[in-house]
Amino acid sequence: MEPGPNRLVEMAHVAREHFINDVPMVELASRTGMSRFRVARLIAEARDLGVLRITVGAPQSLGRDDVAELRRRYGLRDIRCVTMPDGDSDPRSLRSALGRAAAEYLQSHVRPGEVLGFASGRTLAAIPDHLRELPRCDVVQLTGLAGPPGQTAGDLVRTVSAISGGEPASLYVPLVASDAEAAAMLRRQPGVAETLARMGEVTRAVLAVGSWNPVVSQLAESIAEDAAGGLIATGVRADVAASLFDATGGRISALDARTIAIPFDQLRAVPEIMVVAGGAEKHAALRAVLRAGFVTTLITDRDSAQSLLADPR
Repeated sequence: MEPGPNRLVEMAHVAREHFINDVPMVELASRTGMSRFRVARLIAEARDLGVLRITVGAPQSLGRDDVAELRRRYGLRDIRCVTMPDGDSDPRSLRSALGRAAAEYLQSHVRPGEVLGFASGRTLAAIPDHLRELPRCDVVQLTGLAGPPGQTAGDLVRTVSAISGGEPASLYVPLVASDAEAAAMLRRQPGVAETLARMGEVTRAVLAVGSWNPVVSQLAESIAEDAAGGLIATGVRADVAASLFDATGGRISALDARTIAIPFDQLRAVPEIMVVAGGAEKHAALRAVLRAGFVTTLITDRDSAQSLLADPR
């Protein structure tokens, strides 16, 4: 007798949680209210029916020892690594793959009542394409607007909050103001001040990484070219949620007075901080951000992970 659609969904869920998210069967049983024998039976049926297909990775895939080393080296709690097909160097394909991995991680880890925070970033804009459901939770925009329409942090917060059924807290102001006085004035606006206040409630932040050498950063692209060049000359190599970092992970505060975003001291106090970044042009920037020591979860690609492992730190 063929299993019904509900049972197929159960099979797919427990197989994904057990094999992809490393959830033990006993914990799965506790989460779902099933017995561990039923969980084991569903996994066995999933394998028999082809719902679950196990492929042994090639030798160059990231192994358990490598994952453990990355966790130890950068103080990470969790890592998800995607492998791109050979010959696929299209940045859009990589952003989509990273967005899918981030969406799957959020779907399996976010709990009801959490407050999610999203910064701006082209990679993060790919997450909603793969996000099917979330428990009810509010969503806070962590940075002002940057990037093309449809790919801003505001668009991301609006879409994710619609999926979660929670309340959005948005920032309808630019990421970078013309000067410190203009930024201070924008921060005092009632709607902006309310969202800035809600940033202190965020339990899980989702962030992208901007590279400054080479320049692949919405923040760098939001300021004058000569100003960006001057910051690069002082050692800026990366940004996360409008906070700047040098190659060692040290903070550079040169733009803080002009940006409308979560302050770094507040950001690093968020319990769960997930960074989603990859690609050869981001290797140095990602390394710099991880050296700062505040990231808890990393979503990246295999080549970027191997570059991090080659870090002589």
